[in-house]
Amino acid sequence: MKIFDPIKIGTMELKNRIVVAPMTVDYANPDETPSDRHLAYYSERAKGGAGLITLEVVTVDGDHRYQQNSLGLYNDSLIAPHKKLVDAIHAHGAKVQPQLSHTGPESLGGFFKGIQPVGPSVVRTATTLQVCRELGADEIPRLVSMYGDAAVRARAAGYDGIELHAAHSYMLLGSFLSPLRNHRTDEYKGSKLEGRIKLLLEVLADIRSKVGKDFPITLRISGYERESGSREINDTVRMAPLLVAAGVNAFHVSGGVGDLNITQIIPASDYPVGYNVAMAAAIKQVVDVPVLVVGRIMNIEDAEKVLQSNQADMVVMGRAFFADPHLMNKAKAGQFDAIRPCIVCQDCVDTIMPGGGSACAVNANSGREQQLPMKELAAKSKSVVVIGGGMAGMEAARVCAERGHKVTLLEKHKQLGGNFILAAQLLDDLQPYLDWMKREMNRLPINVKLGAEADEKIISALKPDAIIVAAGAKLAEPAFAGSELAHVISGGKLHKLIAEDFKGLSGDIVVLGGGVIAVEIADAIGKKGNNVTMINWDNRVAEGAGRKRRGDLSRRLDKSGVKVLTGMPIVAITKDQVQFKNVDGTVRSVKATAVLVADLPQANTELVERFKNLAPEIKSVGDCAGFGLVKKAIKDATLAAHSL
Repeated sequence: MKIFDPIKIGTMELKNRIVVAPMTVDYANPDETPSDRHLAYYSERAKGGAGLITLEVVTVDGDHRYQQNSLGLYNDSLIAPHKKLVDAIHAHGAKVQPQLSHTGPESLGGFFKGIQPVGPSVVRTATTLQVCRELGADEIPRLVSMYGDAAVRARAAGYDGIELHAAHSYMLLGSFLSPLRNHRTDEYKGSKLEGRIKLLLEVLADIRSKVGKDFPITLRISGYERESGSREINDTVRMAPLLVAAGVNAFHVSGGVGDLNITQIIPASDYPVGYNVAMAAAIKQVVDVPVLVVGRIMNIEDAEKVLQSNQADMVVMGRAFFADPHLMNKAKAGQFDAIRPCIVCQDCVDTIMPGGGSACAVNANSGREQQLPMKELAAKSKSVVVIGGGMAGMEAARVCAERGHKVTLLEKHKQLGGNFILAAQLLDDLQPYLDWMKREMNRLPINVKLGAEADEKIISALKPDAIIVAAGAKLAEPAFAGSELAHVISGGKLHKLIAEDFKGLSGDIVVLGGGVIAVEIADAIGKKGNNVTMINWDNRVAEGAGRKRRGDLSRRLDKSGVKVLTGMPIVAITKDQVQFKNVDGTVRSVKATAVLVADLPQANTELVERFKNLAPEIKSVGDCAGFGLVKKAIKDATLAAHSL
């Protein structure tokens, strides 16, 4: 496979062509040095076979940090802590480079030091809602020198090269490059290519003057900003040869511009696979240095297709490495079915915003490598009975087996997967994960008993040391006047309809509820051309999802033509209408040939109470311990398994 062909970025020799993307994880110490958590996180990806790891943003100006717990290289005292991280990554055979950037308009300086962010012009940034001030021309040389000084520190710390962030009309270099933010009229003016590229050329010149020609520089840049008034589609191609002449050794091609939900930077499932590839291919036509591409390339097979088509020289993957840090080693061994897939749920982004650093919905070990070491054997092997074969139950069984326990999984139905089977019917990105989890049940020494409903006799015969209950939630059906009518579909009938891909459903469809389940149902029906209205008595859409995922889901509802009404209590369902109370207190109605009522999952403690005396330890995980999405199921299960 071409992904395993060696390649060079300048003087940096790489063992393969897959790069770990500079995903923000926000694990740094308060002083912006790499933490032990960082070392464990990046070391696991190096151990897993990554050829090159690009760190998240590393700020060059101590007054302008990027995140609450981001990294910096703005003074010499930071060299030694960075060297510790570099050595940890090098120990496993990977190369590593920091992504150097001045945060510019995205600076959190206002929050941490009372210092206003700076930029090419006065703009308000969507991510922090701060207004930056325009830099004076006399201030620019000092900022330029910060880049060169940080590059010197990077080299002293042992980094194999650096990446400069100049993408997405974002931070300092990206903002100067884009007419969306650069409204200057002086020699740096954004209306002319020569003006908007000037700062970047000065930064490159400063870096080269301080580290010489043999220290590799990769440039992250938007191939196309895809926004009205932004750089035109041919702009990066025009710039590329000039940038190579100035010292760029490789291009890391992204796309789009920054917004509150970083929509095109970390795209959702409604974006096509490899949506930046065409831009990378265009740049590759005009330069003789490696071109890297990022953006919705979620598995090794798609990465190989990009390389085989010769549209890029290397592929950058972020979320895929978050889900499975060992994907390259598994691919090299031909174990493609063993690679845990990303489900594009955006939890890695949404978990940063509340603080605590990034987490992965399908891999609870990511970012917790110290507390939850992968495949670490338990101090004592125990007999463990897992009740329930949904995602929480399978993960609990999987991790227990990996830790050396003797595991029996009891599932009352004839197949594994639980309600995730229905979820995968609604969202294509979920099916590969469900398939992977089932393969894990076959790979590991787990005694899976299908069609086996747990009772005292079965459990007692197994003599467990521990029981993990993962039997799912109680599914309550909201009661409305008219719920008994024939065209009202809920509970088991709704599950059957989903399983049959809504066969026979057409016309004016009303979905009652506003959680993630209701949203996915409404979107799926809307895509089939039906007239769909979703009514929620609560004010929120996609309750339980984080801000980025809610934004992605809202965009999908819009694309599929779903009418969304929230904060509207249901009054009654009639034979051809749904009546609801408007915010002004009046009763209104919408036409309905069918009404779909989404389940309301509730905690189910019945089995825990029933079986609590059958083993020294009993734990409850997943929806039976309180409703949550797959992230809760996997985290609950992983923590329970590691506690045994």
